[in-house]
Amino acid sequence: MVVSIIIAAYNSADAVGMTVRAAREIGGVSEVIAVDDGSRDGTAQAARDAGADQVIVLPRNRGKGAAMAAGVEAARGHTVLFLDADLADSAALAKPLLDAVAGRAAMSVAVFPKLPGGGGLGIARGLAAAAIRLLAGVEVTAPLSGQRAMPRTIVERLGLASRFGVETALTAEAAHLGIPVVEVPLPMEHARTDRTIAGFAHRARQFKDILKYALLAGYGLGWPALRPAQALLRVALWLAALALPVALTAIFVPSVAVLAAAAALCGVIAWLPCLWVSAIGLRLRKPNYLGRSLPAAGGLVLPVIGIPFVWFSGLGPHLRMAAVVVVFVFGAVGLLDDLYASRRQARGLRGHLRALLAGRLTTGAVKAIAGLAAGAAAGALLSPGQPAIIILDALLVALSANLINLLDLRPGRALKGFALICAFCLFLAPDSLRLLAPVLALAVVAAPADFAGRVMLGDVGANVLGGAVGLGLAVALAPWQRLVAIVLLAAFHLACERVSFSELVQRSRVLAWLDRVGTGHLAPLPACEAGQ
Repeated sequence: MVVSIIIAAYNSADAVGMTVRAAREIGGVSEVIAVDDGSRDGTAQAARDAGADQVIVLPRNRGKGAAMAAGVEAARGHTVLFLDADLADSAALAKPLLDAVAGRAAMSVAVFPKLPGGGGLGIARGLAAAAIRLLAGVEVTAPLSGQRAMPRTIVERLGLASRFGVETALTAEAAHLGIPVVEVPLPMEHARTDRTIAGFAHRARQFKDILKYALLAGYGLGWPALRPAQALLRVALWLAALALPVALTAIFVPSVAVLAAAAALCGVIAWLPCLWVSAIGLRLRKPNYLGRSLPAAGGLVLPVIGIPFVWFSGLGPHLRMAAVVVVFVFGAVGLLDDLYASRRQARGLRGHLRALLAGRLTTGAVKAIAGLAAGAAAGALLSPGQPAIIILDALLVALSANLINLLDLRPGRALKGFALICAFCLFLAPDSLRLLAPVLALAVVAAPADFAGRVMLGDVGANVLGGAVGLGLAVALAPWQRLVAIVLLAAFHLACERVSFSELVQRSRVLAWLDRVGTGHLAPLPACEAGQ
């Protein structure tokens, strides 16, 4: 095992020499690289005098993450060990970090002994721990520890976040991809930042950098493995997409343009709190098709924010009530299914029907019954005294909801299906924007995280999208057109009873291409990196 030690240093002339000398005492180390991150003192010379194999001097201070990246680029080792410059003699104790990852794809992190007194208020550390818990579903003792070892391939796969967000991001990204994070208690010590003006300023910078990473990753807009240009493109596309519902309403139904803008803004604000409630409060995390543990009810924002905005959307009293009933019922039964459905339950409509006939009520059956009831209630509100139309609307809304739910087995599919049906509704009846604009705006809010494979919309999200767009179809289509739509939806459901939709996608070049749009970057880890 060829090991490279990388020591990122900034204005550390008084300690980096001792750290380099101690690091050279670690058995099995091939090289020690010190990176002077634009220091204004003699850091680089001190590292040279101590015997560093390479000393890289950055022309200006670019932050800890950039300094570590410069060290990785220059390193020859297959395994890298990152050490802070202020460890002094205790750097020699880092050998167990290398032992923990020897021959395996994992990341080891040093946990220092807890010392009384000193230190900050724990705010930056608390934010880092909370971000890791939300984004990756793991709880760690030392989220800010800079002492960590891992194979170089893992570093390159994860990327290195900018400045002081680097440690939080390394842990969260590794856990997100299913790479084991092993915490190793070690009797190491480093210079402590006490409760002084300089200490609080340092921790404020830490907090800012951690928050930047957490926000970008939480919204699905950027993470260290993305190049800055890619992250900037995602942000630009997201902002443009957020403006789309507002622009469409301004053109076709100007009276609700402000409402669409407000729904988008409230959705952006509520996204992370709703994600926290679902992933942490309700403990809704499930493995996706790549085996990564994700927040499983990211679509909670849709009913939470959608219901009040649909109520105030300027619809007629009957359509407004019908829309609220659909969004509320499908959101509620979707959340119920997310909370209590088991992979061992019956699958498919036939499976749930067989279970019901056998006297066993599944959450899928509850969802189907409640969906039909919600559709019938909406139909009765829209077409009172017309039983045939009510039945058509009930079937159309329920089948549309289940269609989007069936699509939500891969990132982006549910939102793509929802967008296509929305476009069809708007083509036939532009005034249906009064109904669809708030839900469309909230779908755009959730899109980056869903497309990035960072969250699952869950039944709570997919069912609301499907129910809303089903009601949109009921408003936009004539009765005979609704019947045709029901036949097509029923045929699709029957086909999915025989063969999975993913198999249908793989058989069609057009569907396979559409499926990859926006999600082509998602792929399983190679076996050598997967921790197997």
